[in-house]
This record gives sequence, C-alpha cells and structure tokens, in this order.
Amino acid sequence: MRRSAHDGGRRGVCFGYEVRSELPFGYLRAGSGEPLQVREATEPGRSSRGEPIMHWHSVGGLPLEARLFEEDSRFAFWIEPLGWFEIDPDEPTITVPADVNPILREQRMWGVPTALCMLERGDLPIHASAVDIDGSAVLFGAPAHFGKTTLAAAFLRAGHRVLSEDLSCCRASPSPLIFPGPAGLRIRPDVFRQLDFPGTRVLEQEPHRIHLAIDEGRRGDGLPVPLRAVVLLRETKDDLLMERVPAGEAMRDVWTLVFKLPTDSARAASFEAIASLLAHVPVHNLHRPLRIDRLPDVIDLVVDTVSQDG
Repeated sequence: MRRSAHDGGRRGVCFGYEVRSELPFGYLRAGSGEPLQVREATEPGRSSRGEPIMHWHSVGGLPLEARLFEEDSRFAFWIEPLGWFEIDPDEPTITVPADVNPILREQRMWGVPTALCMLERGDLPIHASAVDIDGSAVLFGAPAHFGKTTLAAAFLRAGHRVLSEDLSCCRASPSPLIFPGPAGLRIRPDVFRQLDFPGTRVLEQEPHRIHLAIDEGRRGDGLPVPLRAVVLLRETKDDLLMERVPAGEAMRDVWTLVFKLPTDSARAASFEAIASLLAHVPVHNLHRPLRIDRLPDVIDLVVDTVSQDG
C-alpha cells in the first residue's frame, strides 16, 4: 500500500490509523498506527457526480440524507448538513468539509469515510459497539436503537474500557482483533438524564444526541485488542438469557451488520472475512429488556458468560 508523505502533525490513533493533520480532534487515543492524512477542503465539492452507489434516507428511524459516489477507486460522500468528504482509501487520505462544526465533522468522518479505508485495508467495519473485558474485546452487534451505545456506557460506568460505541473495526485473520475506535459516546437525551457517565465530558449537544468524550485516563491506547466474543442484542420483556449461536445461523445476522460496497467482489470479500471470524470467535444471543435498572444484571451475565468461553 502506498504511503503519503508527512502532511501535518501527528494527532493520535483511531481504528488503527495514526492521524496526520493540522485539524482539531476530540476522540483520538494514544499510540501509533498506519498514517491517515486528514485535510480540510480548500474549495466546495462538485455537486454533479452522476448516480450514487449508495443512498441513505434515514438511520434507525431518524432522518438522514447521505449519498456515496465512486470514481476511479476514490469516493465522495455527501451528508446533510455538513457537505462533502473526499476519500482516497489507497493513500489513505480523507478530505473533510471546511467551516463546519468540528465535533460533528469528526463523528461523521469516523463513519462511512473511514469504513471505506478499512475495507481497502482488508478489515471488517461492523455496526457494533465494543468493550474491553479483562484484556479481550466483546462486540455488541445490533441495528440502531437496540441499546449498543447504552450498554457500552454501562460497561464504562462499571470500570471497563469502551473500544467503540457504534462502528467497530474488526480484523478477522490470522487471529480476530478489534482496533479501538473514537473515544466517545453518543447518548440519547433520555438515557443521559437517567445515568451518570463518570470519566467523560460533554463536547456537543444535539436534539437527538449528547456527544461525550471519554477522559484521557480512561481511553487507553489504540493498539488492537483480541476479540473474545460476538454478542447479538435481542429484546425481551423481563428475562435475561445468553445462548450460544451456531456459526451458520449467526452468519445471517452478522452479514446485515457489516458495511460493504454493493459489488459482487466486495460482497464476496465480506462473506469470506465473516466466515473466518465466526470460525474462531463464539457468538451469543443476548436477550434482555431495554431497561436502565437491569443494566448491572446484564453486565454480570455478559462477563460471566464470555469468561467461560476462555
């Protein structure tokens, strides 16, 4: 893979990438990694780019207008209201829009733009939160509004390290690993009012999300963490239950959580990586009520179960 010349100061690490940029960042961790150049656009992005290869109208029931375009192995990602992100995954380089909220810009950059770089690197971007339990990572996979972030926040309150809260970067082989993502949490206002979040500070408030940054002393570094288990979140009324899921059955659910490009070759690569992952990592269904008062019980059940996985 080509490496770009040094372009800006070293800022920190996220998803295994060491950010080289003069821009401010709020969610990076200490350490080193593969260089990722992040630059601010010097002119507006082109409005005419042909037909998008992917188009989002909503996420988890919340309105979202975003489009992804591809041209000569490079990508342009437009999202309202921020504007254009230009991505060259081969370098890798991300050009971000100028004169916008830097916190919201960084949050969006660590989504689709960085996921495209992960794919080029051979990694799996998975819609899942992840926490560190005794030096190993546990992934919590689910669609939006299934409690991924709330559960990650509960683990933080219990003294565990949060590795990611919505999108996780997984390397399936030769041994499954998780690269820690942004050191932050995006909390729904109703959850924010019910829980305290020790070791965090508020960076931004939106109508639907409170953006928290995890304090430096609780972030840990950006080195990859061995993946111990994948936990798929299910909702029940009252009972708590964790059950082991056969790899073949889990494939369908994990497949829907992986970000992939809409081409046959991209789908084949994702399928192969997921199969390799599930051959080495146990998968569990976690049935639990979406209730704040049951979170301590959920944490105890998860810790006990994954500890028995070895």
